[in-house]
Amino acid sequence: MKTALVCGGGGFIGGHLINRLKKEGYFVRGIDLKENEYGNDKADEFVIGDLRDPYVAEKVVKGMNEVYQLAADMGGAGYIFTGDHDAAVMHNSALCNLNVLDAAEKAGVQKIFYSLILSFAESRLIRLRQGPFLRMCM
Repeated sequence: MKTALVCGGGGFIGGHLINRLKKEGYFVRGIDLKENEYGNDKADEFVIGDLRDPYVAEKVVKGMNEVYQLAADMGGAGYIFTGDHDAAVMHNSALCNLNVLDAAEKAGVQKIFYSLILSFAESRLIRLRQGPFLRMCM
């Protein structure tokens, strides 16, 4: 039987991915800082854990064929869109990605998917666009 870990399984997208993988016959383990609040929680196992901790990442990756890394520091719109927490959001999300990728590589995981979502408040984005790096990218 194929096995999959869905990091961020407590979220809207992660919960739906868990359900999809279950329909495809996978054994699915989910992990998040919180329980799934969208009623789409069909995981065989669900771990409440913090992927910023490399030990947690190693434990949940163990025995998985595939890893879907959707976990990120979200904190809600009032936290994300102020622009006051951008460094913490990037730091925490990067730690999750690095810990999961490192643990997956060490465990010999066959398939890894990870995503990165970046949000800024509109006023913050306007200030960033004025920098030379972002002018080159646009």
